[in-house]
Amino acid sequence: MKRICVYLTYDKQKIVDKYIGYMLKELKTCVDYLAVICNEDKVVRGKDILEQYADIIFYRENIGLDAGGFKDALTKFIGWDKILEYDELVLANDSMFGPFLSMKSIFSEMKRKDIDFWGLSGHGEYRKEGLDYFPEHIQSFFITIRSKMLRSSHFKRYWEEMPYYSSYNQVVRKHEMQFTQHFLKLGYTYDVLADIKINDSVNSENNYRQYTIIPYELIKKRNFPFLKKQQIAEDNKLERQTQEELHLAINYIDRETTYDVNLIWENIIRTLNVSDLQRNLHFRYIIPELSGYEGSKKKIAVIVIVSYRGSAEAVFEYLKGLSFNAKIIAHNSELLSDYENSEMECETVPKENMAEFLLNYSDYKLVCIINDTDLTSEMRPTYIGKSCFFNIWNNLIKDENHVAGILKLFDDNPYLGLLVNPQPNFGDCFGELGKGWDGTFKEVDRIVEEKDISCQISMDKPPFRKVNNLWVRGKILKKLKGWTVDEFLYLPYLWIYIAQDSGFYSGIVESSEYAALNETNLQYYLEQIAEKVRRQYGDFENFVELEEMISGACIREFCAKYDHILVYGTGIIARKYKELLPKPEAYIVSDGQTKLQELDGIPVKYLSEIENRNDCGIVLCLNKQNQIQVIEELDKRGIKNYLCV
Repeated sequence: MKRICVYLTYDKQKIVDKYIGYMLKELKTCVDYLAVICNEDKVVRGKDILEQYADIIFYRENIGLDAGGFKDALTKFIGWDKILEYDELVLANDSMFGPFLSMKSIFSEMKRKDIDFWGLSGHGEYRKEGLDYFPEHIQSFFITIRSKMLRSSHFKRYWEEMPYYSSYNQVVRKHEMQFTQHFLKLGYTYDVLADIKINDSVNSENNYRQYTIIPYELIKKRNFPFLKKQQIAEDNKLERQTQEELHLAINYIDRETTYDVNLIWENIIRTLNVSDLQRNLHFRYIIPELSGYEGSKKKIAVIVIVSYRGSAEAVFEYLKGLSFNAKIIAHNSELLSDYENSEMECETVPKENMAEFLLNYSDYKLVCIINDTDLTSEMRPTYIGKSCFFNIWNNLIKDENHVAGILKLFDDNPYLGLLVNPQPNFGDCFGELGKGWDGTFKEVDRIVEEKDISCQISMDKPPFRKVNNLWVRGKILKKLKGWTVDEFLYLPYLWIYIAQDSGFYSGIVESSEYAALNETNLQYYLEQIAEKVRRQYGDFENFVELEEMISGACIREFCAKYDHILVYGTGIIARKYKELLPKPEAYIVSDGQTKLQELDGIPVKYLSEIENRNDCGIVLCLNKQNQIQVIEELDKRGIKNYLCV
């Protein structure tokens, strides 16, 4: 049995990580010829990994994504004559970590099945009336084609005639979801390695992408020895994600398999959005009381930044219980008067010198940067400032045992680079929730580019926390070299990305005392919000229905203002909200996009064909990322009458 494998890789930074080398090494135990397709013009780091295992390497533009890469491999780079020298063809991409058992055992197990093609996992039929439908299919990140199908004119014609799809959604909809049924109808048979049928439902609306929702179950119980990267990055909704699964999966891989979990951490910290990582992997740590920890306390610095008079008493209450000294700094020397008669080391540091000052601590193991708060009654009642102070200091530097717990957390988690106190959610602080970038993205993005901060940053995914108070590994501070005072002002939005640039993820830390009261507060807020929605809009069963009820009310209120309604978008979201909208005058798509002539008898127009009229409202039925792009274009055209759903 001779096998040829086409393995495709793509990385925006043109880097090949070690997890790919592990996969290629395993594949080489089962295939006779390994061709690697790089969907980029070159590899700037890790080319040696490919060269160690690949028989041949091809480079191409990322046209048509992975489907386009496979098409070119078969029809141009390798060619059918070479392909047909082999009995089986394996098509695989770099979207998965693993295998967690040998590839030899996987091929051996599938060899016993009398089929024409097979994959690692699949998706059951899905149908939601009026919204979406797709058939049962193999997921295309790994497919093996056997001799009968490989040598058929059907298989050759499929790839020869397949177009280069322009988006990920098109590749999934027109290739992945159709490939299996296309060849089934031609008489070929298939199966998958993973035992996914056990979770399939007779009600196809309840079927789901199992490797995303239940990865731990699939790895541990359902014969799926891989972890897909995709679900680690997805902005999964609370109503459809089993929150514990992803975290349990990584722990299981680490503790119960021989796979080096560092291969996962190195890649996901570099390539994924750190806010996604924080939420999806639950990087929120509750520190238990810890006494007698023998971890090193050498090279630990606490830097207290004072900005208000009258906070010294509260600061001293926390610092007096620590076994290592804190340094008190202020931008105004007058603010140090309450500290100068103490044993504390004090220093005035002008704002323009803050980056240079912090650089002095870059050789420290850990640094705590912590601020005081306004405890006076001049601007607001004193209890507000006191609660803010408690939120910061009780979670970051509560006492000696709490700090010992934080030190142990860093020692036990070598990829943890930064910890921050939780977002205050009480009083006026509640209004800070959900502000995201708060208008700072363009300037932050400029600094990222100018400072060459290697990170995953986007307008539609703000940092999980605006950071002013933190524990940070000293080496991360090296990135502050050369920062101006104006750039330093944006540092609260940049801390977690600077940590990512240094190869670390970031998280939130709470004392057990604070976590108890914070959990109670959050539950109370949820109950109050749910009760308010029910009173105004009616009952709901899940978070999706709650969202839809609020959105429906906003849509009805918006549409009532205008004589004419247009809907921006023709996809799933437009169909989802169809029943809530009055009959639109037209659907809109962005200029240059492929469009239908009409949808449900209603014309589809390009944005350039739309007049800016005061009596016309536009409902944006798009995902968040596309909304941001479209809003910029609407603003350029002076169109202000729009609503995002």
